[in-house]
Amino acid sequence: MKKLVLTGFSTAIALSVLIASCSKSDGDSDTPPPSPTACSGTPGPLFTAVKSLMQANCQSCHNSSNANGGKDWTVNCNIVSNKDRIKARAVDDGSMPPTGPLPQSEKDKITAWINAGGRITD
Repeated sequence: MKKLVLTGFSTAIALSVLIASCSKSDGDSDTPPPSPTACSGTPGPLFTAVKSLMQANCQSCHNSSNANGGKDWTVNCNIVSNKDRIKARAVDDGSMPPTGPLPQSEKDKITAWINAGGRITD
């Protein structure tokens, strides 16, 4: 009986650790939500350029059915609220997309959008 209880307890702990580790992304879960004005309005040319490059390079892994890293880049507000993460990964360290670094022209689009304010209307 002790062995059965110990095995059940060990299994419960292992499952708890597994669930806890899967419920957090890689440290970016504290990204504050964007201001309401940052996610409203007609998409501007800079945001539209970034959205297009993300559709081509990112959304196969980051979408509503497969949100790797807990990120769904099909939602405009998710892009706006994570602009610093996007810049860090796709521009600064080149770790995204996993197929290889973006061309400099694509990195420049992300940087220009962020420098203009990183809103949908930019």
